[in-house]
Amino acid sequence: MQPTPTPTPTPRRNLREEQKNLTHRRLLEAAVTVFAEKSFLDARMEDIAQTAGVTRATVYAHFPGKAEIVDALVERVYGVMEEAYADLTALDRWTRAGIRTWLDGAEARWREMAPIRLAANAASPAALRSLGDGRVQYVEAHERYVGMLVGHSERWRGVPPAEARQRALMAVLQTESFFSAWIAVGWPLETPDPLRLLADSLCHLLAPALENDDATAV
Repeated sequence: MQPTPTPTPTPRRNLREEQKNLTHRRLLEAAVTVFAEKSFLDARMEDIAQTAGVTRATVYAHFPGKAEIVDALVERVYGVMEEAYADLTALDRWTRAGIRTWLDGAEARWREMAPIRLAANAASPAALRSLGDGRVQYVEAHERYVGMLVGHSERWRGVPPAEARQRALMAVLQTESFFSAWIAVGWPLETPDPLRLLADSLCHLLAPALENDDATAV
């Protein structure tokens, strides 16, 4: 007996799902605005609804409370970072020029993420359920990033897996801390091209997996 094929989602169902996702993102954007203007404790679900231009019931249909909104903001931060490392992983070859170009795109993603991160950080002390939960979330996210960067074993040919993972982790942490200080905190930099120096550092860490810029793909 042939298995029953899984029904293809109807256009109407896809449209409903798309509208739901759009509303979800709209509420998160509104929350960023509200948390920037008020403290987490002072902000109300009604404030978020008003800023998003929806009813209070709509907000509660997506989020049971403010703590869950902060959870979603933190997840969005990790998601943007994961998208950035996915772009790096997707490069056919890792070269110095490729790393430098990737950093331009990563900067744009971090600038997109900065307001979300600031709002989540400001709300987190009052919203987080426990430091342990936050630590687990942080470790799991960074395990994903490292796994992505070492996933192409042919890039790391001849490098012990433990060393490859540490190099990838150090590259992730250096990228994250630099962009956080420069973009989120607003650390003043006097160099004309800050990303050039960051590229130098990343190329040193990822050296065993890099190819020469003039190398031809096999």
